[in-house]
Amino acid sequence: MMSRTFSAHRPLSVQRPASFRLSIDSNTTALLSRRSHPPPSSPGAELETLKVPTYYVSGVQDKGKGVVATQPLPRGAIFLEEQPLFTQDPGCTNSNILSALVNCTRDEQREYFKLANAYKNGGKVLPALAIFRTNSFACDDNQQTAVAMQRRGIFLIAARINHSCTPNVGRVWEPARQMMVFRTLRAVLVGEELCINYVDVLGTKEDRNANLVERFGFECACEACAMQGEELAQSDQRRAAIRRLYDEVSACLKEPTLGMRKAQLALRLLQEEGLALYESTFCFDAFQLCVLVSDFANAKAWVRKAWEASCVSSGPDGLAARTFKMYWANPRAHRLSGTMPRMVLSGPV
Repeated sequence: MMSRTFSAHRPLSVQRPASFRLSIDSNTTALLSRRSHPPPSSPGAELETLKVPTYYVSGVQDKGKGVVATQPLPRGAIFLEEQPLFTQDPGCTNSNILSALVNCTRDEQREYFKLANAYKNGGKVLPALAIFRTNSFACDDNQQTAVAMQRRGIFLIAARINHSCTPNVGRVWEPARQMMVFRTLRAVLVGEELCINYVDVLGTKEDRNANLVERFGFECACEACAMQGEELAQSDQRRAAIRRLYDEVSACLKEPTLGMRKAQLALRLLQEEGLALYESTFCFDAFQLCVLVSDFANAKAWVRKAWEASCVSSGPDGLAARTFKMYWANPRAHRLSGTMPRMVLSGPV
C-alpha cells in the first residue's frame, strides 16, 4: 500500500512513498507521487523533541520486551532518536555480522544476541544473521531504491518496539544525521506501549497474521486483532475498503468528482479504524484532483492537511513536508495544474 512492497525484515512504518501513473488520454500521462508518511493537526511546539526521558524498555505481557511511555506524549512528539549499532548491505552474510559485532562493546554484543530471532525454529539461518534479518531497519531515504537493495541497520532500543496493526508510532531515517527518528502518530498516555507496524496493516486480520507468522514467527494480539464477531468483520471490511480505494483513486483522473468522493471516504474509514497511517497520501491525492481542475482554494486546504500529516510522521524538514509546503504556497506549480476543465470540488471536513 503506502509501501507497496515489504521486505522480509522490519518494514518502513510509516512509510516509503509509492508512485503511480494516471492516463489523461492515450498519449499523455501524469505521474502523481503519493506519500506513505503517517500524520497531525497543528505542527508547532508539540513537535519538538522532548528533553526528559519519555520511555522505558520493559517486559510486556505476551510480547517479551517492549517500549512504554513514561509520560503523556502529544501527537508528533519525537520520543526516540537512535544511531545504528552498525549497518550492512542487504546481501550480508553471518560472517559480515560477526565482523561488525567485533567493533561493538561486550555489553552491545550481549544486547544484540538478546534480540528476537524469527528463524530460531527453522535453524536454516545462523543466529547472528537471523537476528539481523529479524530486527534490522532500512537506512535509506532514497525513494528510488528498491526494498531489496536498501542498506539496513541495527538499533538496540528501536528493535524493542513491538508491532501493532493500529500503530501509534512512525519512523523516518535522517541521512544527514545518520539517525532513525521515531514520532508519535497520536497522543499517547502514560504507561501505554509505543508500537510501529511491521507489515501492511490494510489486510484482514487473517491476512495480517499470516504475514506476521511468515516473516516474524508470531501472531498479533493488538486491539484490532483482539476484536471478534461483527466488530472484527466491520474492521476487516473497512481496511479492505481503504486498500481498494487506494488503487481506485488513482484511476479517477478523468472523473475528479468521483476521485474526491473516494479520497474523502478513505479518510473517514482511516479515522474510524484509528489509523494515522496513510492520511497524508489521500490528502495529497485530493490536492492533486483539485489542481487538475484549477480549484486552487480547496487544493491549498488539502495540501496543508497533507503537510500537517507529514510533519507528524516525518517532521517539518522531511522531503514530503517540504514538498507539500511548496505546493501550499503555490499550488499552480504542480504539473497537473489546469489539465482538466475548471470546476469546484470540495475541501477537508
